[in-house]
Amino acid sequence: MGLPFIKEALTQLFSKPSTANYPFVPREAPPNYRGRIVFHPELCINCNMCERVCSGGAISHSGVETEEGELITRRFFLGACTFCAHCSDFCAKNAIELSGDYHMVAREESDLVVEGTYLKKKPAPKPIPPKPAEQAKPEPVAEAKPEPKAEEAADPACAVEE
Repeated sequence: MGLPFIKEALTQLFSKPSTANYPFVPREAPPNYRGRIVFHPELCINCNMCERVCSGGAISHSGVETEEGELITRRFFLGACTFCAHCSDFCAKNAIELSGDYHMVAREESDLVVEGTYLKKKPAPKPIPPKPAEQAKPEPVAEAKPEPKAEEAADPACAVEE
């Protein structure tokens, strides 16, 4: 009785491994991989479109009024993110992108939060036009209307029959 697996075991013992040596040799993510969110707050225009299209409800914001304007903090919670990339697709200014980073092991909940703060400036006040000096306006002179001619006054077409 022969053991057929011994031949296979000896062949595999001396061959190159078929698995990746991952922890020791890092690998790049494939193209268009949707990994950790990267937020560029300096590009954000606060349209809130990302928040509206987020299917997981992972995006929120909070604001604080300051003298210069509103200080807005946008928060992305990767624990609720589905990595669908809708927020990135709908962002008009490309302030959100998904990176190729797939190392998202978290020891605390704060490790899964991406935040960015930016200032939404108050609009510049409209300049008040200077008031013109009160000038005495001359009153308009009424022009005299010419008297109707005798022929026009006796026009039979305009006469009213009783």
